[in-house]
Amino acid sequence: MSAPGIGKESRISLPDFGSVAKLPKPIKAIVYLIMLSVITVAAIGALLATIVVIGQLSGAFNVFSFIG
Repeated sequence: MSAPGIGKESRISLPDFGSVAKLPKPIKAIVYLIMLSVITVAAIGALLATIVVIGQLSGAFNVFSFIG
C-alpha cells in the first residue's frame, strides 16, 4: 500500500535547459527572464532573512517588537 500521490507525475515542473534551448529566441528570453526574477527574489529573501538573524543574535533589533 502506497501513499496517495506517489508515482504520479507532478503538474508543476521547471523546464530543463535542453527544452528551453529549442524555443524561439523571444520566448527563450522571456523564460530566462522569469527564471532570473525567481532567483533574484529568492536571493533577496535569503539576504533579508540573514539580516534578521544577525540582528536578532546581535541584539540590534527585536523582530517581535515589529510584529506586536
